[in-house]
Amino acid sequence: MTNPTDHPTIQERDVQQLLDDAAAATGILPTIGQCQQLNDELRRLLADLDQQVRHRQTGLTARSRDWYAADRLLVDTGAVLAETMGLGLLSAATHVAALGRQAAAVLRWLEV
Repeated sequence: MTNPTDHPTIQERDVQQLLDDAAAATGILPTIGQCQQLNDELRRLLADLDQQVRHRQTGLTARSRDWYAADRLLVDTGAVLAETMGLGLLSAATHVAALGRQAAAVLRWLEV
């Protein structure tokens, strides 16, 4: 039996599609249901990426340029995760786009 808190792992090929969908969210507005789905998936992705950044940061020299870059990503990720979708479709689309931009920034840093 699965636990309601168990979520499927986002596959690498699905991550790019998720980021593309988030970026497109403010072009042609998705439905509120699609925004909610993107919000949920991006939050799970960012939680996973946040842990990866924290893990990598522990191996960096404290207060080095790379350490501060990791710290900035963690702060920015926390800030975007603290926001909500708001009450309207445009605010929801803007929010998922921001989540997607942050996920893309973290992924770029992790690939370096």
